[in-house]
Amino acid sequence: MRLFLFALGLVLFGVAHGKTFTKCELARLMFNNGFPKSQLPDWMCLVQSESNFKSEATNKNTNGSTDYGLFQINNKYWCSSSGVGGDCKISCSALIDNDATDDLKCAKLIYNRHGFNAWYGWINKCQGKTLPTVSECF
Repeated sequence: MRLFLFALGLVLFGVAHGKTFTKCELARLMFNNGFPKSQLPDWMCLVQSESNFKSEATNKNTNGSTDYGLFQINNKYWCSSSGVGGDCKISCSALIDNDATDDLKCAKLIYNRHGFNAWYGWINKCQGKTLPTVSECF
């Protein structure tokens, strides 16, 4: 019985604290949520460089702000650390769980305003570089 409860605790801990996506899993999810297939290599490179596909990733910046989730969405502009807010009208904590649909919606908004240049990870590690393929994912 103890082993069962321990295993259940591990499962619940993993669900509550995020998920590490595979490249293909995320590429298919993004495509199914309206991201153009032609952009997916850029998005995969961006997510790899920003969060290593870990939805629970956070990063404290030198200006005191924090980046959250797969896309490292910043709490200064896009989400709120104290409830629903920011331009994406979302709680930052919603960006570090295992449900990426709200992350995708916010990333789309950021992209529509600023393109990939909104992400330093993309600028520094993806722009003008060889991008990952996603053809094997479809």
